[in-house]
Amino acid sequence: MKPLLLCLGLAAVAEAGPISIGPWYEFGFDPNHSPVVSGCLPNDPTGLPCRPGVGSLNLDTPPWTFTASSPVVLDVTDGFLAGDSFTIFDFGTFVGSTPVVAMGSSCGFDPNVCFMDPAMSHASFPLMAGPHSLIITVQPAQILGEGFLRVQAVPEPTYTGLIAMSVTICIGGLGCRRRSII
Repeated sequence: MKPLLLCLGLAAVAEAGPISIGPWYEFGFDPNHSPVVSGCLPNDPTGLPCRPGVGSLNLDTPPWTFTASSPVVLDVTDGFLAGDSFTIFDFGTFVGSTPVVAMGSSCGFDPNVCFMDPAMSHASFPLMAGPHSLIITVQPAQILGEGFLRVQAVPEPTYTGLIAMSVTICIGGLGCRRRSII
């Protein structure tokens, strides 16, 4: 896949498009212009005029960059009309693709609804801690379209629950030990 990216002029460099961990971001695409998805106007001067998603931010010019201090999960979903699937690259290296789904369904403007809708193409991709530079390409079903991405921190185990379980085991163990001594 890397040679394909280089032929398309997509060698990812970590310069443009910083994103934050947490919020949904919206991107647009015009496959007649480029297989690479873009940000949305006015944030991306060469992007598309995206319809506003519920609670999402418009992306600027790709590549979209961030540095994760611990492992994260990248969520990608098609938006609005079903049928488009996406391939994700990090520094030009293939990360994964969302599945191909049938056309015809609509999830509306809310990325949370679209991500949970089984009729929409969506997937989650684990990423290691460190710098990241994302480029996304589209396998389109529509002439123009939009999608969403977000980067989420991987939840750490709940230490309170582990401590409570340990205390319970210790107390239970002491109770058993006393009975066996008597």
